[in-house]
Amino acid sequence: MARYSVAILGASGLVSQRLQELLYDHPFFEVVAIASSPKNVGLLYEEIEWRLESPRPYYDILLCSMSDIPDVDIAFSALPNNVAEIVEPSLVARGIHVFSNASVFRRVAGIPLVIPEINPEAMVSYEGHACATNCTVVPVAMPIKGLMPLGIKSVSIHTRQALSGAGWRLLFDESALSGDVNPFIPGEEEKLVAELKHLLNLEIPVFASCNRVPHKDGHFVSCGVEVSRDTDIEEVIRLMAIPSLDLPSSPREVNSIIDESPNRADHLWAGNGMTTTIGNVQVEGNVIRFDALSHNTVRGAAGGVILLAEFAVQESYITK
Repeated sequence: MARYSVAILGASGLVSQRLQELLYDHPFFEVVAIASSPKNVGLLYEEIEWRLESPRPYYDILLCSMSDIPDVDIAFSALPNNVAEIVEPSLVARGIHVFSNASVFRRVAGIPLVIPEINPEAMVSYEGHACATNCTVVPVAMPIKGLMPLGIKSVSIHTRQALSGAGWRLLFDESALSGDVNPFIPGEEEKLVAELKHLLNLEIPVFASCNRVPHKDGHFVSCGVEVSRDTDIEEVIRLMAIPSLDLPSSPREVNSIIDESPNRADHLWAGNGMTTTIGNVQVEGNVIRFDALSHNTVRGAAGGVILLAEFAVQESYITK
């Protein structure tokens, strides 16, 4: 198939650099432009500071301004809300398909909020602009989606979120890396609860507490789920095994279920960072408890929007 031309909105942030990494030599998409803040406009691609531990991909590209984005097929946005509010709608108006990580557009009418394995039906409202979810939602929603046939009555969530969820600066802050980090994440509980309910179309009590921890990457969650009937661990594990999609970014396993607790050293990069690892599954009557881990800047951000765009191409929401 002919590849779709792509612009990446953002050059130096962690999510934009994950996009640059994951889109390099992609079978569906060809990066032809990277738009940056004014301080970087005109720089060669290799002149921007590379903040990821993985090797920098090579693009023979001069960074452009947000006002000079060419007429590409697709734009992947890693912009902050105040910039995204202006730039993204202007691109959609030009006929460019925009896949966004900006929280300002999540749950806005006409802009579907989609995890393709969980709520693909939401794309019926797609009109050129779609969003991926909050990075903390992924390790919660992926397991709970499978439990929906049991009837979800309530959910409790406690998160331990990595430093990279707050941007690149904490990753270069020695005091944060050594443990001196404010555990409070303003507004995170509210976003997590609202987006989980929206994605799964649930109107139930959801209780959440969210904390920052001194790890570079990976969001770890502990969840309790009350369901409508008694169940057992065999049924729960079977239900949590959500089928994978046949797309370039799809992991072989959407959910990998293990006996022990997930940990960042062994499980962060499962499925090239696109798999949610679930462990410590316990069942007591109609209450299910589990821990889960996912890669926040891959599955929870850059990889999430890329997978969503792949799905849009597969389902002909985007056509040449």
